[in-house]
Amino acid sequence: MLQIFSRSVRSANPIMGIGFVTQNEDVGRQLKEYVAQREGVDLSLIASGKVVPGYDPRGISIFVYDLDSSGEASQREFQRFMAQRPQHLPVIVLSPALGDELVRWLLRLRVSDWLKAPLSAGELIAACGRVLSQNVGSKSELKCMTFLGARGGVGATSIAVHAALLAAGRSKSNSPSICVVDLDLTGGACAEYLDLQPAWALDEIIANPSRLDPRMLESMTSTYKNKIDVLSAQRKFGEAFTFAPEVITRTLDIVSQSHQTLIVDLPRHVENWSDAVILGSSDVYIITDFSVPGLKSARRMVNDMTNQFGELVKPRVIVNKYSRSLFGTGISASEVKELLGDVLVGQISADERLMREAIDRGVPTSDIKPRNSFISELSKILGY
Repeated sequence: MLQIFSRSVRSANPIMGIGFVTQNEDVGRQLKEYVAQREGVDLSLIASGKVVPGYDPRGISIFVYDLDSSGEASQREFQRFMAQRPQHLPVIVLSPALGDELVRWLLRLRVSDWLKAPLSAGELIAACGRVLSQNVGSKSELKCMTFLGARGGVGATSIAVHAALLAAGRSKSNSPSICVVDLDLTGGACAEYLDLQPAWALDEIIANPSRLDPRMLESMTSTYKNKIDVLSAQRKFGEAFTFAPEVITRTLDIVSQSHQTLIVDLPRHVENWSDAVILGSSDVYIITDFSVPGLKSARRMVNDMTNQFGELVKPRVIVNKYSRSLFGTGISASEVKELLGDVLVGQISADERLMREAIDRGVPTSDIKPRNSFISELSKILGY
């Protein structure tokens, strides 16, 4: 499975994390010493028996399995490893020459590549790079738009939901190719805005994220009019819970395999998985309202992200609930532009009455008024 979010790291220099599974300590030690001199590559030595259900693959983006024997016991252990490893990580097999039957066996187990031993550390790293690059290329068309509010009540969820509907309007797929992922894990607002029942059962995943697979996630997904899928959770007020970042990153990686576009509603408070979501997004939009505190907050968020992520993330700002004063008082358009500069991508006019009715009825604004400024202005901003 392609990793887009699980491979996102806090560092500005992404790391290729190689999990080298071997019983030959000398070979493993030599490789580790060589890799230590290579910037952007990290190698961990792993005992095959340590990889069991629930194994934490943090920092690993690909496994290399040193299959040093074609004996029956070695094959059984490798087959166990392939069944119990985190299924989203590709595996390269390193071994002496193999017969046709063993090669076909490896193909049935869905290894990503086979390398003949012995080989140099440089050849091994190059092979890992090829496999990871091929995986990225196979899903290069995936688009992930992330929306987060500069403060509460600015309409980020409404914009995220309508962005999904606009994307669905351009899709030619007969099944939903757009998925809204609501990462405000307590409210379930994205589902409720479309009169759906939040079905993302986090409790079933938290204890063992590695058991999450496409079929299980499908059962936790709600669908709106066969147009968009919605992944939204809802928990009791005051019910605190903590979990590994893999719960979110693995979910997003699985969703990305079956959808062309992801729309993420990201809470503005930082979680231990927030960086991975932001780094895995193709577009990050900060939503603010048309007020001085809101505009200043949006500017600060842009500065903070730029300082933290550098060129890897280019956040942009949408000013929602925009209105022009009849008497020239309040904030002017030039002042907004002066404060936000080039990160401002557009404004969406205030229409509180229409938006309130849409939210109360659990329908998009277009169901109430097919042609409205909210839809047309958001469409222009997003290029739809």
